[in-house]
Order: sequence, then structure tokens, then C-alpha cells
Amino acid sequence: MEYRPIFIGGLSFTGKTQLRLMLSAHPNILISRRTHLWDRFYNRFGDLGRASNLKRCLKELLAFKPIRALRPNAGQIRAEFAQGPATYERLFAILHAQYAQSEGKQRWGDQLGFIERYADRLFAAYPSARMIHMLRDPGARYGESQAASSHRVGRIGWETAWWLSSARLARRHQHLYPTQYRVIYYEQLFDRPEQTLREICNFLDEPFEPQMLKVGEIEAHAAGTGRPLVKRDLHFIHAHAGQPMKHFGYGYADQRLSWRERLLYGLALPVNLAALLAGTLGSGLGQRELIQKELSL
Repeated sequence: MEYRPIFIGGLSFTGKTQLRLMLSAHPNILISRRTHLWDRFYNRFGDLGRASNLKRCLKELLAFKPIRALRPNAGQIRAEFAQGPATYERLFAILHAQYAQSEGKQRWGDQLGFIERYADRLFAAYPSARMIHMLRDPGARYGESQAASSHRVGRIGWETAWWLSSARLARRHQHLYPTQYRVIYYEQLFDRPEQTLREICNFLDEPFEPQMLKVGEIEAHAAGTGRPLVKRDLHFIHAHAGQPMKHFGYGYADQRLSWRERLLYGLALPVNLAALLAGTLGSGLGQRELIQKELSL
């Protein structure tokens, strides 16, 4: 069987959830959310051809809350899994396909923040897969994330590192998988929803359905605008992410800081730089093989 899953990736506050709801309004598509199959379960239990390994894997899978939300039928999963190769890829596809069929849908997918890190693995597993990578202006995204959670020292460094990592992966994957990978901008989705949804449907080889646009109108009202950023935070973002921002069409005005803002910027700079470095290493930018591939782009 040829699987044609749809994966939605990107950072938080980039429009992933809104896009998932729009696509799930399509009569052929059902996108689940945060199943964590690839980052929590893939290859964790050894060879699934061994009955004991499969039993352990299914026990933990079926106990995991995001998987229970798919209402899996354990007996049906086991019976179907026994009819083909005993791989994690097939097991995950069976789980998703069963859920989609229960909802009368033909095509399944999943939404997960930073799933773009697994693009190589996913496209190897499902050659006909499609991935949509949501990207947003890092300043606007940080402003909304501030409104949704408490501020902590060094956070601007962490958030800038994560945006840089996601943006770098977007550029890499667009180059390596031009027909399977598409970057969609948050601003594009909400400023030109019908045009953008038509482009996405064309990318997915699905007909455009007007009901997706109705969901989009609702989600546009729900989308947050966030807090205005202080100039020193914008200055930090532009100082360390300015060039990648330009590549994706995000311009910015020169942030001239007052003497007081320069003082506060300087006092916070060591912590923010340390967070930027830690976030860079933690998000995988320090992986030698990824950097070597990117240098050739």
C-alpha cells in the first residue's frame, strides 16, 4: 500500500494548529496532533518481528494519551500488522489510517512542533509524503509566545536559536525535497487565506474545498497578535537572525536604542548569548552531518 501522509511542522505560534483544522475540514483529510510517534517510539523496542517486542511497543503506544485519542482498535492493528513487514513505519501508518477511516477520511497526517527535524526519516519511510513547514516572523512569534507564558531570563536567546534552527531546516529541506516539502508563512495564511489554501491543496494533489476557508475565517479571528516587543529584544533578534530573516522575506527597521535600553541590553547580553548557544546546540544545529549538508546548499 502506498501511504500519502501529510505532516505539519514548525515552531509554536506559527499557525500549525490553525492549518491542521483547515485541512481537517477537507473531506479527504484528517490530521492528528502531537502523537509523538517518531520522537518517542520509533526504534525504541527493537525488532517488531519479535512478538515480545511488538507486545511491549503496543502496550506503551496504546497507553499513551495522544494515541488513545485516535481510538485505536488493538485487535485490528495486530491483525493488519501481521500481514506485512514488521516495521515501525507500517505500524504508525496503520494507527493513523485506522483513525482516518473511522472518521470517513482517506488520507491521514500529523501535526508536531519541530517535526521538520525528522524529514529525512519520514520521506525515506513514506516517499509520497508531504510536509508543510509553518514559518513566522520571529519578532511577532516571540511577542505572542510572551503573551501566552511567563517571561524568563534568557528566553529571547532560546527563542532566537529555535527560530534559526527551524528556518535553516526549512531552507535545507526545500532544496533537498522540492516536490515534497513546502514552507508556508503564517502571514501568508492569514492575509491571503483562499489563495494560500488553494496553493496548499495543489501541493497536496487535493481539490480545494470551500469549507476549509470557513474554518480559516474562524481561526483568523482566534489568532493572537501578541505583545509589542521592547526594542532591545527586537535588536537581539535582528542582530543574530537578520540574514536568515531576509532570505525568507522578513525585513525590519533599524532599532535605535536609547542609552537606557543600551544599558539593559548590555546587562542581559551574556545570559541571552549563553541561551542562544545552548538553544543552538540543543536544537541540533551543532550536528556535524547536518551542517556539512547545509554548506553544500
